[in-house]
This record gives sequence, structure tokens and C-alpha cells, in this order.
Amino acid sequence: MKSYNSNIAWKEINALLPFDFQIKENNHPVEESWDWKGNQIHLDRYPNSKSEYRIFLHHGVGTNGRQMNMILGHKLAELGYDVVAMDNLGYGMTEVNQKDITYDNWVHCFADFVNEETKRDYKKPVLYGLSAGGMLCYNSACHMDEVHGIIGMCFLKNDDKEVGKATAKFGWSNWFLFPIANLLIKMGIKRVPFPMKAASKMNALTNNKQALKIFLEDNASAGANIQLQFLYDYTHYNLPIPVAEFDKCPILLTQPEKDNWTPLHLSEISMKGIKAPYTVKILKGGGHYPMEETALNELLKYSNEFIKNLN
Repeated sequence: MKSYNSNIAWKEINALLPFDFQIKENNHPVEESWDWKGNQIHLDRYPNSKSEYRIFLHHGVGTNGRQMNMILGHKLAELGYDVVAMDNLGYGMTEVNQKDITYDNWVHCFADFVNEETKRDYKKPVLYGLSAGGMLCYNSACHMDEVHGIIGMCFLKNDDKEVGKATAKFGWSNWFLFPIANLLIKMGIKRVPFPMKAASKMNALTNNKQALKIFLEDNASAGANIQLQFLYDYTHYNLPIPVAEFDKCPILLTQPEKDNWTPLHLSEISMKGIKAPYTVKILKGGGHYPMEETALNELLKYSNEFIKNLN
């Protein structure tokens, strides 16, 4: 099993976080591997047999599971929650043994994991997703047997033209690049590796310039390559349940105030008319991947309050 012991990037970024949010040497998560259709999905766990809830953390397209535990997971564990962060296909320490990787694979991989975990060792499941992980949690929740709450840093309906244009690196070119991509996929040229940072505004991943440089050079997070078919599927994905019909659980949006990649109005477009109880909290001074102390404290506070108020 691949381990984060071999990854220097997370340690360097961890050292740039406020001291109270740094994962200390004596508090590393337990690393495990879960088999999903022959792929070895890497898990970072903070187990707690006494917890009523299990918090499932999911990264975006510029981060990984360890980086989720850095800003939220280990602090929730300190509050007594059972926490597990997944590395989805192509990210973190997960070992991929399938040829094709699509966004739909991500959706079902996460849903299957939550369903299996909940059956294996019952705890009420709550989801947290950062960046693209927010709507990933929503999409996956549509296929889950049970889910009690969703917390997201943003919720992006990327098949919306305004949202897609605002979040892409060269959004003005979407109108001709995507038809070309679709043609290439139909021709069988679908596994071509593509740097995610070339397609998205990865330079806005965090407002900490030193950390951003580390992220962009890390092939386990912001420096990862994705397949052309993954990118196309991600940008054209239809919600399994439209927001006007989704009532499986309450939803909390924890929107960083100084998010230069996915500002609040993009989530407002995507979640307009949501049927489920929906709350918005602003993280003061926070960037897209928040590393600012006030924003991180508020993320923890709002997340804990949200979970405690669930049925």
C-alpha cells in the first residue's frame, strides 16, 4: 500500500498552517486501503468507536484526502467524531488498476464506500467536500442508502455554462474545446493524460503563495493528471437528483470569504431552489483551500454546530 510517508508535499503544507491546525507527529491518521473494483483506494482514518457520527471527507480536483484531514479532519476527531478521508481515483496514494477513469466513477466509488462503511460498522454518515468535492458529495449522496448531512466548501453545477466558464482557466474557449474533446473521446482518444492545472484556475487554489507552489508541484494533488474523458464527464455531469427534488438531508455551505476560484454566487446559481434545508456560513478571510486561522476555526465551529443539530 502506498503511504503518505513517501509524500513530502503534505508535510510542507502542513507546516504552513496555523500551529493549532498542524497534524503533529503523534497524531497522524491511520492509513488503510479499501478495494473498489480492483483499485486500492487509500483511506486516512481517525477511528472512534464511541462516536455517533462518521464524517467522510472528500477532496476536490486540486487536493487529496490527507489535505482534508489537515484543515478539518483531525480537529473533528479531537471533538470525538469518527473521521475518514478518501483519495479518489488518480489522487493521493490511491493505486489505480483500471484503464478508464470518469467523474461518474468518482461518484459511485465514494457512494459505495459510504454505503459499505455504514453497513460494516454503523455510525450516522455525514459528508464534507472541499471545492469539487462539495458537489461530488451531493451527487454521491443521491446513491447512498443513508446520509444525515452534507457540508461543502462550494457546490458547483459544472454543466451550467456560467459556472463552467467562471471556473475554467480559459472559460471563453469552452464553446469550441468541449466539442473537440467530445469528438476525440468518440474516436477512442479518451485516456489522454491532461494536467488538471492546465484546465482549471488552480493558481487560485490557496491564497498562501508558498503553499500554492508546493501544491502545483505535487502530482498527488494540484499537479495531478486526469484523463480527457474525466474532464469532459466532470463538466457535463447531470445531477442524479435535481436540487429542486433533493431532500435526503440538510446541507451546509461553508464559503471562504476570499475565495478567488469559486465565489459565493456560483454556488447560489447551482443550488437555487434546493428543496433540502440549506444554510450558508462565510469563513472570514479564507481562501479556496483555507489556511487562514480565523477561517479554519470558523470551519470547525460551523461544521461541529451543524453536525450536533442533525437528527
